[in-house]
Amino acid sequence: MFPHGSESDGSYVLRDPRGFARTVVLPPVAAILVSFMNGKRTLDEIRIEFQRAVSQRIDVVEIEKLVAQLDELYFLDSLRFATHEIREAEDYLELEVRPAAHAGGAYHGEVAGLREQLGDLFTREGGPGLLPCEGNSSNGFSGSSQLSAVMSPHIDFHRGGSSFAWAYDRVVTESQAKLFVILGTAHTPLKSFYSVSRKDFDTPLGTARTDREFVDALAKRLGNPGNIFRDEMPHRHEHSIEFQALMLQYVLGGRRDYHIVPILVGSFHPFVEHERLPNESPAVAEFIEALRETAIAAGKEVCFVGGVDMAHIGQQFGDPDLLEDLRLKAQWTDDQNLLAKACAGDAAGWFEHVAKQGDANRICGLAPMYTLLETVQPKRGELLKYDQAVAEDRTSCVSFASVAFYE
Repeated sequence: MFPHGSESDGSYVLRDPRGFARTVVLPPVAAILVSFMNGKRTLDEIRIEFQRAVSQRIDVVEIEKLVAQLDELYFLDSLRFATHEIREAEDYLELEVRPAAHAGGAYHGEVAGLREQLGDLFTREGGPGLLPCEGNSSNGFSGSSQLSAVMSPHIDFHRGGSSFAWAYDRVVTESQAKLFVILGTAHTPLKSFYSVSRKDFDTPLGTARTDREFVDALAKRLGNPGNIFRDEMPHRHEHSIEFQALMLQYVLGGRRDYHIVPILVGSFHPFVEHERLPNESPAVAEFIEALRETAIAAGKEVCFVGGVDMAHIGQQFGDPDLLEDLRLKAQWTDDQNLLAKACAGDAAGWFEHVAKQGDANRICGLAPMYTLLETVQPKRGELLKYDQAVAEDRTSCVSFASVAFYE
């Protein structure tokens, strides 16, 4: 289909994070050609750049074929794509229920296989063990402090493993909450810092219902409530909330009637750059205060969920070198120091730890966890599980953790 080279040369993946185009695999020749497509070069200029880079001739006709194929697959900024984008957006915005975007890909799409996959997170070596039987969700917990929040990974399940299970075991055994405010990392840009969805979230195990009364009350408390709804489209393919909605449906479906509040949190990189705490921004401070007041006024037990990962290091993320054991140990130490700030309920310390390094480790849960800590203001946190997903070729590492927070 695409211009190709030797099969031994490997391949590359082209992915649209907004989900308007399907992921495709490119052979090396096509990938190199795509790298020269910047919207300014002509086809002949692309041909010249390609031949200069690889010392291999290619006809403009072959490049034209590649361009046509990319346009067919909605990977070009063209009239065809613009029409497709508008149509897809209109269809999605009309829905009351957000379809599961990653079923059959990031996790099993079939119910029996999915239950087995998620159940294994709990029972595998290093997991918390079987959940209590339905009707006995407290599991005998008699602690003096109430679970107010959990930090859970949003990495894919086969890498995140039992870290997911440890967080949701606490949700079942140490909380009677029926409302879960999910703060997820937005992996695509938002127009503002926060995006709240009023849609229910469908999963293969059933539908996680959104508490629209809570959402409306939150909007009413904000000076410009429309801002939190203008970024609905990033929810469409975002996994950081979908994975938490799926886990809640797995552990609570049939156990208790519950609702969610899905909130995506945009990048806090501007605050890192300017060495300012996020709550110095009126938009951030106002949202956090409104979220806290809405939770208090809800008149029922509320549990917050941070769907976050931590460091992203290695060549895959722009670092120059392969990851040696010494570098991974250094990341472990740095992550433990960062998690200690979270467990102390120190939102400012959490942010400042990352900001002082210029976010060199690319903590993708920086903004949601800052928001969670500032909103909940927990008295203490307990680190349940920490892990690193290291690629076999040592080109990447993603670290993540599960933490339980208490009032």
